[in-house]
Amino acid sequence: MIGDLTLDPTTHQVRVRGTLVHLTPTEFKLLQPLAANAGRVSTHRALLHEVWGSGYGADTQILRVFIAQLRTKLEMNPAEPEYILTEPSVGYRFRVPDES
Repeated sequence: MIGDLTLDPTTHQVRVRGTLVHLTPTEFKLLQPLAANAGRVSTHRALLHEVWGSGYGADTQILRVFIAQLRTKLEMNPAEPEYILTEPSVGYRFRVPDES
């Protein structure tokens, strides 16, 4: 559990503020390393390699699309994300509660 978000890797279920959120298998696979590294930056390259494989190391557009989908499903206001923060030119950081 990270703040109001609960991720269960066994059942592949995600709950936000107690509400079950349906994620595609790819969205769940992307959310896992972000949540596992909460508070630390996950680079574009590392996320692409982990979710799509080594052939996608430079395809940041696909990553942006899936991050946007996750934000739409997880965030109260996707334009001002609470959970998945962008680290410009580097990657993304899953925000730990009370972290600025």
